[in-house]
Amino acid sequence: MVNDQKDVLRAKVNELVKISSIPTVLKKIMEITENDNSSVSDLESVIEHDQALALRVVGISNAVFYGFPRKISSISQAILVLGFEMVKGLAISMVVFKGLTGDKRCNVSLLWQHSFEVATASTLIVQRTGLVNRDSAFLAGLLHDIGRPIIFQLFGKNYLEVSAPDTAGLLVLEEESFGAAHPEAGAWFADKCKLPEDCVKAIRYHHNPEIYHIHAEAAGNPLSSIVPIVYLADLIVSDSNSLSSKYTVISPDHAYFLKSLNLNGEALLEIKETMEGLKEEIRGYYN
Repeated sequence: MVNDQKDVLRAKVNELVKISSIPTVLKKIMEITENDNSSVSDLESVIEHDQALALRVVGISNAVFYGFPRKISSISQAILVLGFEMVKGLAISMVVFKGLTGDKRCNVSLLWQHSFEVATASTLIVQRTGLVNRDSAFLAGLLHDIGRPIIFQLFGKNYLEVSAPDTAGLLVLEEESFGAAHPEAGAWFADKCKLPEDCVKAIRYHHNPEIYHIHAEAAGNPLSSIVPIVYLADLIVSDSNSLSSKYTVISPDHAYFLKSLNLNGEALLEIKETMEGLKEEIRGYYN
């Protein structure tokens, strides 16, 4: 029965990504970013016709963790800073979250805030470790919970009942109710959108990196540090936000992943303190 539910959910998620059903702007952005012959000007010509996306792209490129000495004001400069994959990821996240704005049952601003803060915390971890590309970590952090708004779009009130603020064991309840939990649904969506493989893995395993580790070792695949980075970033942000803390899951291999990134509990507390100091400043980038 669960497998049948899972197949139905996956089919519904894949349906959301069909080119015929997504907004024209995102369709064009996906086509451009997936074409090796595309240029910055090609992407700029699409983004400049969507004011909300243009503001988000320029705003993110000016975010505190990029540290540029002068303000970036043009779309083309912002694209050069962020790269094609980041711009595509921003467009995808905006389309998914925009689909929720008309539904008063869902607090879109809190979902977006949490996603942006996890993205920022991911970059702060990368600054300490230097193990992965900062932009890749930001993108994975930004989209790590995208499965939640996707399932909400598909099931509305039923999903809200499962993910109520005082609900424990969210992942188990999601799987029992819909066939799969939000990390898996989000990974299906990201994979269908042809986002980077590391980003898809981080979305899929951000609550249980130990499962990713087991699968990767069994298959003889190299391990991606982005998975534990996003897992830790989610813990850092959620620990300071009571609305999110109910959804966190501590990995049984938590100490191992800290060691693999050459981090310790003290380092996480320092990153958390940095995040607290940045919150007011970065709020303007996700509002």
